[in-house]
Amino acid sequence: MESWVDGRYKRLELDIGDMDRALPVLHALSTPLRLKILRELWKGGCSVNELARALDVPVSTAALNVQILERAGLLACEMKPGARGMVKLCTQRVSSLSLNLGQREDDRASIRKFEMPVGCYSTVSDVEPSCGLAGYTRNFDMDDMPGAFYHPQRFEAELLWMHAGTVEYRFPGLSETNIRFLEISYETCSEIRTYRNDYPSDIFTEINGVRLGVWRSPGDFGGRRGFLNPDWWSDYNTQYGRLLTWRVDDEGTYLDDARVGDVTLEDLHLNAKDYIGLRIGVTDENGIVGGVNLFGKRFGDYPQGIVMRYGVANHSE
Repeated sequence: MESWVDGRYKRLELDIGDMDRALPVLHALSTPLRLKILRELWKGGCSVNELARALDVPVSTAALNVQILERAGLLACEMKPGARGMVKLCTQRVSSLSLNLGQREDDRASIRKFEMPVGCYSTVSDVEPSCGLAGYTRNFDMDDMPGAFYHPQRFEAELLWMHAGTVEYRFPGLSETNIRFLEISYETCSEIRTYRNDYPSDIFTEINGVRLGVWRSPGDFGGRRGFLNPDWWSDYNTQYGRLLTWRVDDEGTYLDDARVGDVTLEDLHLNAKDYIGLRIGVTDENGIVGGVNLFGKRFGDYPQGIVMRYGVANHSE
């Protein structure tokens, strides 16, 4: 769980039962150098070169360890203009961390999970250029052609992008009625030709036609390579996104564990159809139309596609 403090820093709560989430953080904190980097950044943001000088290590060593901390979500980096070109500015994002060694709340429920490749959407609508799809081994050479979103090659896509429009993914319907929570997670950012870290976009998420909320992406992220991107992908293109996790339970809606709305499980009518429809996109009604990128498990920073996860209450409850 993450809770925000004064809008910038967050308290991070980890559960030992959630290995996928806990291990990257614990690994990032396992060396004295990375702890020194976090301590240095607590004084204020600075560049990788400044960190290297302050800690008396090579720039390459500082950069490698910054990447590990960034991937664990402990700090944030963005490219900023400097005296001699662009520099990578690093800031700390976590103020405190706790590790729960006992039973997680979710451990009292049976967890189900489905993962959908980004190209396996069921419907697409109102796509506007710039737009396109790319697979892991090659570009599909159909950039700025909305019709490409109907091509059979789309099932091989590991990255899709559009200036405006929506895609809908259909997950198997739920037969269970005792659902405790439903989560949707995916990696995303804005979309502009090449990239621009300060190019905002309002990206919405809906389940079964019910709007969970709108996330304002701060930019189309580049300036350093996505951890998973194939070698052929140009450094001048979009590189990575932010991993968002939308969660709905009986109390409301949460984005990365911060409450953002009053939509509950009852509002989603999860048992009404034989599928659950997830829509993601950007339209004029949302304010800022700055496009959307969706990353698959072999593009960007996070090895996953579009993930739906839900918990079913155990009979003992």
